[in-house]
Amino acid sequence: MQGFVPGALAAWATSLGAIVALAIGLAPTTVATGLGLGAALAALAAAVAALGRRWAAVAATLVAAVAAVSTVGYVQSVTREPLGDTGSRVIAEARVIGDMRVRDGFAGPSLDVRAHVESVTHQGTTWRVGSPVILRMAMDQAPPIGSVVNVTGSLTPGDPTRGFGAGIDVDVIDVIQSPGAMGLLAGTVRGSLRSALEGTPPRSAALVEGLAVGDETQQPEELEEQMRIAGLSHLTAVSGGNTSVVVGAVLLVTSLLGAGLVLRVATSAAALGAFVVIVGPQPSVLRAAVMAVVALVAILSGGRRHGLHALSFACVVLLILSPALATSWGFALSVAATGGLVVLAGPLLRRWGGEGRARRAVVSALALTVGAQVATLPLIAAFGDGLSLVAVPANLLAAPAVAPVTVLGLLAAIVGVVAPGVAVVLARLAEPFAAWIAWVAQVSASSPVATLPWPGGLLGAGLALGVAAVLVFVIRRHRGRHERRGRPRTLALVAVIIAVVATLALRVPERAGWPPPGWIAVVCDVGQGDALVLRGLTGGAILVDAGPDPAAVDQCLDDLGVDRIELLVLTHHHADHVAGVPGVLAGRPVSAALVSPLQEPVEQVRLVEGWLGGIPVSSARAGERRVVDGMELTVLWPQRIIRGSESAPNNASIVLLANVRGVRFLLLGDVEIAAQVALRTSLAAPGVDVVKVAHHGSRLQDPALAAWTAGRIALISVGADNGYGHPAPETVSSWLDAGALVARTDEAGDVAIVLSPLGVVTRRTSTD
Repeated sequence: MQGFVPGALAAWATSLGAIVALAIGLAPTTVATGLGLGAALAALAAAVAALGRRWAAVAATLVAAVAAVSTVGYVQSVTREPLGDTGSRVIAEARVIGDMRVRDGFAGPSLDVRAHVESVTHQGTTWRVGSPVILRMAMDQAPPIGSVVNVTGSLTPGDPTRGFGAGIDVDVIDVIQSPGAMGLLAGTVRGSLRSALEGTPPRSAALVEGLAVGDETQQPEELEEQMRIAGLSHLTAVSGGNTSVVVGAVLLVTSLLGAGLVLRVATSAAALGAFVVIVGPQPSVLRAAVMAVVALVAILSGGRRHGLHALSFACVVLLILSPALATSWGFALSVAATGGLVVLAGPLLRRWGGEGRARRAVVSALALTVGAQVATLPLIAAFGDGLSLVAVPANLLAAPAVAPVTVLGLLAAIVGVVAPGVAVVLARLAEPFAAWIAWVAQVSASSPVATLPWPGGLLGAGLALGVAAVLVFVIRRHRGRHERRGRPRTLALVAVIIAVVATLALRVPERAGWPPPGWIAVVCDVGQGDALVLRGLTGGAILVDAGPDPAAVDQCLDDLGVDRIELLVLTHHHADHVAGVPGVLAGRPVSAALVSPLQEPVEQVRLVEGWLGGIPVSSARAGERRVVDGMELTVLWPQRIIRGSESAPNNASIVLLANVRGVRFLLLGDVEIAAQVALRTSLAAPGVDVVKVAHHGSRLQDPALAAWTAGRIALISVGADNGYGHPAPETVSSWLDAGALVARTDEAGDVAIVLSPLGVVTRRTSTD
């Protein structure tokens, strides 16, 4: 197995490079051709290495070749027609494969469900597809895992870095085939645990469901955030640790019952398979399951298993079976944590160990925790949320409760199928242990020193990598030369892979804390004016308005890492929306511009024409539709030019409906009452998530507009202490009365809209 360490790194790099290339816009045929050429070269290299009997090199290059071939299949599966026709209405037949996650939506919480689409019907034509997708539906529409469904809905952009070719916003869903035996087993077991937990505190019940059967749909947002800050996120759902608990428990029980070696291993393997079916094929569980199979084979054969090579073998198998894992944040963390346990826990245990069973138990737990924390440090730093200072003590305090919650919860789930009363007792026994974990998370997260501020992105990952390297050297410096030989190179390669994952695949921020992870839109705090950025799938940006200060607009785009503008939209030609265009053009290419059809005021129009010289410029037409880097834009207004007592340029503002990764935005420019009423009475209610309130929240607002939009978040771009009285108190009240969250740049600074869950993150800036 000595070739599997470099082989795993080669497989990871191959899949990662291809998926990132696909995500940044390379044609699928180009990516597939490159992979095919790479596979051929790797096979040739393996043949050359075989002539010299360099078997480790043979294994590594062959693994890379197989990974390349496997990734070709993945690339094809996520780019098939008609999945790229974003916004189209389709009818799809799909098999639900699980991994259900709650997400905030414009009509309340919704459910994201992973599925495998077999066929798609669009405009009377049916395609055989065979692609992974995400079905987004209402909570009460959730289908059983393993069932086959017919869904009707609208296509949304896919994301190859997350392992799906498209999303479907589901309107109608019909179950046309019930789950098979495995699916029925999973659904029945999960349902029995939920029934057994009825009446228990929600935080404890959520942790029992998460740890025992991998169901995260009931976890409160507050608990999830506390677990993250405390460094306990891996305990909100099933991970490799839980898999180890299950296999270890079965081995222990069968050993106490006097079973022979073959029976013990066979029983453990069967339990492992059932456990994976129940909890679903999550990345960490799959990785741990493959590792456990390797361990069981080693036990059965009497062979000596080397942990790092076994981990590498698990990675090779998983990356070949599912290339999308190469860009999975959870998979990367899981592998890094396991690598830390293998490489660092042993030396720490030898250094800190002492006499006595109790001391050895405490030291073992501490060594395992520290090893995992050190190894995952660069990844956690790269994500940009700071470094947890309470993770080690929190994990030590929570660790003793993990096994009881997992075992008792799983027993309750299984027993509940035939004996609900016994299941209730088991669930109640698990509840105090889960409550302890939740309490540890709450206390740890509330500590004033819970998080150490740390830069994100490549800089943060690099700094943390340096710290981790020093810690690894200190931990391992007393080991013998024969144990260190070759390990620095392996660790260096692992570090490179982690840095690439953190920087490219995860698209983490380059600056500490800003922009926040998962941002899809930002309203820049540019004073009394507008500048709103929409973020595409591959980093391309749409900028809607740019005023009034070029320096402020330029700084906001720099802070967001926006180095190109795919489309510049100038809703109308007032200076507070266009005067910052020179800041947009400061070192950034602009592919195209869209402007209001009303060429007034003339002096501002001439300035804009001069600034945009050489850039393709077109006038907006109502009904016009564009797709830009996975973002769908529809021009709703102006349908006509309105002249009267109100400002004609304001009422000729471009009004956009934008769909960004399934989140719907209504961007109202500066339209005033006459245009708002005309818009509202000529179109169906848009049912949007986010509204950019018109005209900086002035008093010139249609009273029925807020309720008509159904917007849950209202953004007001306005300067502090402006002389216009913006935003008007009655305007703010109308949005609050409609149930919207109101975010104002004069109070909050830059305002970001983030995904998963949909929400608002703000940053105070110096622009007032």
